[in-house]
Amino acid sequence: MTAHDTPTLRMPGGGISRRPLHLILLADCSGGMKGEKIQALNYAIADMLAQLAIWDRAQEQAQVFVRAVAFATEAVWHIPAPTPVVDLRWRPLQPVPRGLTNMGTAFQLVAEALAPGRIERRALRPALLLITDGLATDPPGRFEAGLNALLATPAGRGALRLSVAIGRDARSEALNRFIGDPSVPVLVADSTSDISDRLVVASLAVSRMSEAGADRAALADRLFGHGGPGDSIFGQDTII
Repeated sequence: MTAHDTPTLRMPGGGISRRPLHLILLADCSGGMKGEKIQALNYAIADMLAQLAIWDRAQEQAQVFVRAVAFATEAVWHIPAPTPVVDLRWRPLQPVPRGLTNMGTAFQLVAEALAPGRIERRALRPALLLITDGLATDPPGRFEAGLNALLATPAGRGALRLSVAIGRDARSEALNRFIGDPSVPVLVADSTSDISDRLVVASLAVSRMSEAGADRAALADRLFGHGGPGDSIFGQDTII
């Protein structure tokens, strides 16, 4: 039986079970992330997941499941199985000495996880969060191949795709291409102390923009500050 064949689940007493909301983190573990950066990232992710768990417990319609990919020269699953956010205890990421920032293989892993039949038909739109401190270093054609594979899946193409750039040097056209939505900016953390703040916005976007029937454009205006001076959560720190 595939996920598409799974019958609608009901809670005790006859209520309909909550709809899955799959969040997949793509975390840069290249050599440049060593030291303070990886420590700050691990702290920020753990804090973000704790906030999402609070949101999850209050929901009647959605249940958050988390997976994570760690990428450097190669990409591997850090959390391979969809895990309820309320049950998850974050296991710290470790940087890869002299590891590169190859994103295409990470996209390929996620594409396979989101292939037809791999997630529930009744699931909400997935959310993908890419976090990196550098420009993509993929061999020629590998970034494009991975991104194309991701966008070739209906779930990947329809996913809410967000990116946090650690340091303004990490901002790049590649991150905009991953997001694929001009209304959603790359969130820039100028310093390690900013990472938690940027992941707060990411978690707000996940919780609000993935809800069924959400007005994506209106929510982007509210979260990312296109409505006018003073409306942005981060003001000039968001890059469109």
